[in-house]
Amino acid sequence: MSAAKSAPAAPASPPVLLIVTDVFGNTPAIASFARQFPLPCLIASPFTGERTQYPAETLAYHAFIAEGGVAAYASNLSQLIQTHQSSLRYAIGFSAGASALWLNSASTAMANLQQSVLFYGSRIRDHRDVQPACPTRLIFAEQEAAFEPAELVADLRQRNQNAELVKGSKHGFMNPYSAGFCLKTQERFMKELLDLTQISAAA
Repeated sequence: MSAAKSAPAAPASPPVLLIVTDVFGNTPAIASFARQFPLPCLIASPFTGERTQYPAETLAYHAFIAEGGVAAYASNLSQLIQTHQSSLRYAIGFSAGASALWLNSASTAMANLQQSVLFYGSRIRDHRDVQPACPTRLIFAEQEAAFEPAELVADLRQRNQNAELVKGSKHGFMNPYSAGFCLKTQERFMKELLDLTQISAAA
């Protein structure tokens, strides 16, 4: 009796949600975050290949700078967005990932996205005149070591950007590996993000 042939694996669905990580890269926490969404996800990290988990934010940051920092991240992200622009509908960025997404947000490759949500992208302050090609929500922590978030949010609003400040929060409030992590705030935004993407999943 001949062995039954296994069916060929179904091709992976094109990614609908792009998740752009902070300097910690593609961690187990990010993988868990992505699994909560009802849509196929694409995870972008500043690091190429498999990397050791960084036990401290300073170590992760130094590794990120060694990879070329935000400019290199934005450049690599640009290629990824162009490759998948026909299927991507949402983008979520954190910290350095949010800044890298912001630097790409005026690209026509982003025009098909229904929403981009950027959390505490500190380098956005250096590129305030960007005009995103898709609806973009800018969410900043109230406390930052290097700049005054309230001033940045006010300035971005003057430029007709959808910017907001999360009262009482610190940079990294969405990331369990960050010193600024806040479970209550993370859960609040997780619900909002799930509600946003559920609409597409049900369509």
